[in-house]
Amino acid sequence: MIKEIKVNLYRVFRSKSFYIIVSILIIGALLSSLLLKFCADDPFQFFSEFSKEIMEGVTDEEERATYGSLLSSIDRFREMNNLTGVMRLSVCSELVCFLHCIFVSLFVAGEFKSRFHVNHYSLTADPGKIVFLEWLTLISVIILVEVVCYCAALGLAVALCNTFTFDDVSQMLGCGAIMLGVIIAHSSFAFMISYIRKASPLAIVLSSLFTFGVLDLVFAIGSIWIPWFQYLALNSTVSALGLLTMQQTEMIGVGIAIVGYIAVFLSITMVVAAKRDPY
Repeated sequence: MIKEIKVNLYRVFRSKSFYIIVSILIIGALLSSLLLKFCADDPFQFFSEFSKEIMEGVTDEEERATYGSLLSSIDRFREMNNLTGVMRLSVCSELVCFLHCIFVSLFVAGEFKSRFHVNHYSLTADPGKIVFLEWLTLISVIILVEVVCYCAALGLAVALCNTFTFDDVSQMLGCGAIMLGVIIAHSSFAFMISYIRKASPLAIVLSSLFTFGVLDLVFAIGSIWIPWFQYLALNSTVSALGLLTMQQTEMIGVGIAIVGYIAVFLSITMVVAAKRDPY
């Protein structure tokens, strides 16, 4: 088992797509820290002048209430100089999920192209074990990459921001756990499709539909009759995490949905591996 994981890691670290996608993720995380500095400290006094001009230029009470709500939203956005704020800016994004799906799809397709699976099967190894360890390796790498990206963003944010608070550790851990679960669910879906098709194009296309919320419309309609369908809309989960509007009870429901997604996607892949002729 350890030897198999080492072989998978070796092949991951030899993949060009891995380094390209990791570079994009790290650059995005660092840019999010610069955005946090701009919003939280307001070095150019943009938000202060904007708020002052609005409140001085509006005399109508209704308009003042409308703009007041806008300014409150801006103030909440500026109060992201904390652990959870860095998490929301650097990790809670559909694009992050999609990039991981692309990496998984390209890697699995490359394994079939190089006949890696066929060579393993010819050694009478258990197909289910091969698939599970490959999935486990990819998920472990994805988690490691996200931890590195978050630490890079956090380090830069702490260095740049004049004020930074560390009093929201539990909230950050909860938000991070749910977001990692969402990323793993999307990556498992890409893994399943690319393994079944032995290619990456369809997996990337379907992953984009799944990641960017096209299927959320189906779950939204279904939730009218079956309320718990709302937890299956992972795109809505990412948005709720970014806005910090998710309640603890909703987190439990989403967590169960995520575990269900991962179990279904991985089970289908292992069944296909056991039944299909590798040649």
